Amino acid sequence: TPHFSLSEFSCRDGAPYPAEWIDDRLRPLCLVLEAIRDACDRSVTILSGYRTPAHNRRIGGARRSQHLEGRAADIQVPTIPPARVHQVALELMAAGRIRVGGLGLYGTFVHVDVRLGRLARWTGSRADG
Repeated sequence: TPHFSLSEFSCRDGAPYPAEWIDDRLRPLCLVLEAIRDACDRSVTILSGYRTPAHNRRIGGARRSQHLEGRAADIQVPTIPPARVHQVALELMAAGRIRVGGLGLYGTFVHVDVRLGRLARWTGSRADG
């Protein structure tokens, strides 16, 4: 998409984002992130995108994390508190501008994913993405 590159979603252990998931998983996620970026009028920093199972275990990620499926990103928006970014995402959803499957609020970031099904929401205590 205009403001996100494939490399931003590669696993932090160096593994690339799986090419076969780009169209049906990454593109919908990036469109959601573009809408959040536009609404916040700021860039969006990707802290964590795709994760390999080994990397997910190493950082203590959830066993069934959407990061493992390439459908999730942990994000920060410079100068905007995570609670406000979370609220912006909820407002965009309520207005029908985005479809999000998972939305998590943490102390320093927001988790956004495009899983199918009912919206999963939670708050967490991890300090990093």
